Amino acid sequence: MSFLKRARKEDLISLATDLGEKPAPTFSKIDLVSLIQGNKHYNEDDAKLMLETVVTEREERFKLEAERKETLKLAAEQERLKLAAEQERLKMEFELEKLRMTSDGSKNPKHEKPSCYEMTKTVPSFDSGNGDITLFLSLLERQAKRAQIDTKDWVSGLLMLMPSDIVQLIARESDENFDNYNYIKSVLLKRFKLSPEEFRKKFLHHQKNSEKSWREYTFEISNYFQEWIEGLKIDSFEKLKNLIITDQIKRRAPFDAKDHFLDEWTKMVSPSELADKLDEYELVRSDRKYETKRKQQFNPIEKHTESNQRTVRHKPFTGTWNARNMSYPSRNGESKQMHKLSCYSCGLEGHTSRF
Repeated sequence: MSFLKRARKEDLISLATDLGEKPAPTFSKIDLVSLIQGNKHYNEDDAKLMLETVVTEREERFKLEAERKETLKLAAEQERLKLAAEQERLKMEFELEKLRMTSDGSKNPKHEKPSCYEMTKTVPSFDSGNGDITLFLSLLERQAKRAQIDTKDWVSGLLMLMPSDIVQLIARESDENFDNYNYIKSVLLKRFKLSPEEFRKKFLHHQKNSEKSWREYTFEISNYFQEWIEGLKIDSFEKLKNLIITDQIKRRAPFDAKDHFLDEWTKMVSPSELADKLDEYELVRSDRKYETKRKQQFNPIEKHTESNQRTVRHKPFTGTWNARNMSYPSRNGESKQMHKLSCYSCGLEGHTSRF
């Protein structure tokens, strides 16, 4: 019994459960010991062996959990060190580039290759909490083009302007996609849940802020429009014309048709393809309506029942209560004429004679 008193509460709960008991978490150690000893299968030697097994399994679980946490901690630390080393490398390259430009500036500065670090001078760092990622990327692209920076260096400049959580997101990409700015841009747009359809909505419904000028508003909607057509790969006047016509058709299409083509609705950019789908949908729908109407016409029982129900339900009542009851409908839907009261002595209607 002493070995039970020395055991931990969680081990006693496991032992009681193995014996077929149902201990509550609120039980004290004394209650658990009494519960175990009162079990019909209790044997001190067997209980001691079972308790040793429970303790061993608990210690094993604790050890495995500690190893798992340590592994996760080491992985997180390695990723942090990797990001820190990458940022340090970029910083050192930036300093070396500045020294090189300073020392060789008098030789032939006109033919020096622009560095991605020039973007840090003209583009502010991005605020993931309050910033607009589309406007930020648009500004970065314009400044990079103006500074004639090579496209393959845009991602390096982008990393220096992004917060740590976004840098970690980009760092998870493969080496073959890491320097691909357009791919990294699509990753960021997905991260902020911006699709071509969302840019279309922003372009159509974006409102001017009273604190901003009309020039700023024009820049914003122009950027939304540009992202919309680029996301759908609109790269010619013919495709742009088809996109505008398709958008007008979509606005006038019935809601049930939009719901029917929900999965592909936002990706349709061909007016002829959309028109064919809508015509086919309306044709199938009209056939279904005709078939339903035809079944109702050739169902005399249902038609007769509905007719009787309409007669009973909508027949107006005028006059006295007696007049209404003269033609009260029966259960089978047929009207039956009720006999008027008459005097049994003289035979005239309207009164009766007393006995």
